Amino acid sequence: MTGELILRLENTFRNSNDTNELFDAFIDAMRHNIKDVDLFKILLANPVLSKDELIMYTEKLCKELEENSYEICLWTAGIFENNCEDYDCLNNAIRYLEKAIDTKPEQHKPFLHLLELYNLDFEVPTNETILNIVHSKIDGVRKKSKVYYALADLYKKLGNVEQQRKYFGLAERCAIRENQ
Repeated sequence: MTGELILRLENTFRNSNDTNELFDAFIDAMRHNIKDVDLFKILLANPVLSKDELIMYTEKLCKELEENSYEICLWTAGIFENNCEDYDCLNNAIRYLEKAIDTKPEQHKPFLHLLELYNLDFEVPTNETILNIVHSKIDGVRKKSKVYYALADLYKKLGNVEQQRKYFGLAERCAIRENQ
């Protein structure tokens, strides 16, 4: 029964244009204690979901599949990144990247995604938010060199040679330690 159920759920999550049908399928998956993160990624990527529905499903999945909340937050952040039609999407992407960082502070990937969201064309409030998150949470990162190289690259693009040199130097020192 479980294999048939998963196939039916996947079909619904992938093809349904009806939010009520998606919700019913989600409840069915929860009722049957389905733990397949890849299956739920299909649901989260369904374009019929509103921002609020995407957030609702993500929050529920993070609670129900706590051991996979890092992956779920990264996935949701990516959906918001790719569908940034307004400022809310950008803020939600940042929010879920920060949640991923808080879940697994040793991972560098969410930091790199955050820095990619930095707006080089305009000074917007999210730029400061991004840098604050990176600077305040980098201590726990296992491979700091990757984050420092990304910061050096960002400052190079911004034309801030002093900060570029600072972070490039930090990246080089960390890379030596990380490769020992």
